[in-house]
Amino acid sequence: MIENEITEALEGLRADYTIEVGGTAGLNFSGRYVVVNAAYDPDTYVVFSTDPHDVSGNVSKQYTVEDAISVGGMFQKQAVNGTLEVEIWRGGELVDSASTTDPWGAVLITAVKEE
Repeated sequence: MIENEITEALEGLRADYTIEVGGTAGLNFSGRYVVVNAAYDPDTYVVFSTDPHDVSGNVSKQYTVEDAISVGGMFQKQAVNGTLEVEIWRGGELVDSASTTDPWGAVLITAVKEE
């Protein structure tokens, strides 16, 4: 019985996320985003897991995460000039964003599903 209640509660926390990396056209970046998931565990009731993803490239890039508890990440410019802009979307709702124009600047973004 408790397994069903916990599983249902965790289902209510899950969502699809999109991380959008943008800014100055062609700007090179690198970063890492982490996907947080949770599941029922008979010993501890809930066990959390993380799945890191190292990414790099030129803006604009988009990363889609399905059925997660949360996501977060750090992204860094690989250049002195330009602007790096990063957003996290949950469904159609913007939940966090950050930007930098600093030389080799970095941004940290996080999203936690709140109801």
